[in-house]
Amino acid sequence: MNELSPSIGHRVFILEGDAIVPMSQKTFNALYLRDEAVLPKFASRTIHIAVVLYTVKARKPKEIIRIDSIRVRIRSDGSIDKEHQFEGLHLASERTGKLGQKPKSSGNVVDAKASFDQKNWEQRHPKLSGPAQKRILDALFR
Repeated sequence: MNELSPSIGHRVFILEGDAIVPMSQKTFNALYLRDEAVLPKFASRTIHIAVVLYTVKARKPKEIIRIDSIRVRIRSDGSIDKEHQFEGLHLASERTGKLGQKPKSSGNVVDAKASFDQKNWEQRHPKLSGPAQKRILDALFR
């Protein structure tokens, strides 16, 4: 492959405190795309997932592009809670639609929805702790 167009790879991890559990692409696809009950270990819980996007050289991770994280609700059977997922997509579309817009206010009344949505976004997409981020990097580059 041409040096100017590096390959892109990704890995998915479940975070339990500062510990990480790799999730295979097969499991990830079954969870998100096919609504299969593939996470019975995490049944009836909200889990924290990190997705790492990186460049690949010689079939190995070379450089991290970004790390995103999200909280995902798992139903009692081990499948993804589609309603919670839909609420997250709705929140993302609301945020995208309002980029560059100033919050509305009318005199002394402030539209609190934007503030509420921001807090909701931060709860659904928490920042990774330093130890968790270090474990992810160690897993990728060992």
